[in-house]
Amino acid sequence: MKTKLLLLASLFSIAGFSQTISSFNSDPGTDFTIVSPTAALDQSPTGANVFWTFSGLNAGGTNVDTYAAPTAGELTTYPGTTEVQTITTQGTPPATSSFFLREDGTGNYITGAGQGDITLNYNTTNAFVGLFPLNFGANNSGTAAGTFSFMGTSGTFTGTFTATVDAHGTLTMTDAVANDYVAPVTRLRIDQSLSFSIPPIFNNIGTLTQTTYYYYDNNADNIAFRYTNAHLVSAFLGIDQMTETHERNTTLTLSRNTVNASQFQLYPNPAKDFITIDSKENQTIKTVSIVDVQGRNVFTSSTETERISVANLQQGMYFVTLETEAGAITTKKFIKQ
Repeated sequence: MKTKLLLLASLFSIAGFSQTISSFNSDPGTDFTIVSPTAALDQSPTGANVFWTFSGLNAGGTNVDTYAAPTAGELTTYPGTTEVQTITTQGTPPATSSFFLREDGTGNYITGAGQGDITLNYNTTNAFVGLFPLNFGANNSGTAAGTFSFMGTSGTFTGTFTATVDAHGTLTMTDAVANDYVAPVTRLRIDQSLSFSIPPIFNNIGTLTQTTYYYYDNNADNIAFRYTNAHLVSAFLGIDQMTETHERNTTLTLSRNTVNASQFQLYPNPAKDFITIDSKENQTIKTVSIVDVQGRNVFTSSTETERISVANLQQGMYFVTLETEAGAITTKKFIKQ
């Protein structure tokens, strides 16, 4: 697996044609810096080959994404869940948000979410995100329904959930203490609009409207920036709550030391006994490591290798991180059968 290293310009040229999001989730252990823009960010550009410039991003706290298999109790509460994403916000004590996810041969779904005072259980109709990889222009729109709880009040909800790969282009972010981040990205937009009721008497007692943007770095195959705006309104419950968050991938967006993920392929995927690493450009790989969805390292090799035994791994999803001799890094996902 040897060749000369790609120049940054070459990476941009190749990645400019990449308009596909290979995986919904962030990589396990991804660290996000919570930022507060000095002015509203212009996220209105949509379509092909667009440009976004995010500046005045003042750093605040930190969020870390981790993943784990659902417990028996969580499976009972959120049927069909295959993994639980926990977002932990730095603090004393730390705050956590949980997202219950389902991934199978039909696609990726959200089965539940617990954030702040509200918990949503999509146990009637899971929220369908899509069957990944998703290409630019993909649009999955459908219904979502289930039960909710909010500060001791519980009931049901129904509504719509839409996931659209609505744009790709160049994202620029400026930072006061580091080089600017400039990279090709593909954007996934998720919108949900829910109506709440407390059967059998109190119908349509409130609404939740939420928009989330995920900007996926085409080179690193991970989320570079994510944004959420949620508005919860209920005169019945006496609330009118707006929540807005901006998060910048701490490591990725402060360093351009990444390599185009499309230059490496893993096969077979899903795998039963072995995975083979194929370098399209024959780049020299320095180290290979594999972690599970809980972030636990299950394999590391510092010798050049193209074929790795995975026969002893348990069934599930894993992430393979490859580092070239120049220190450029990429991460790929595979499923162990």
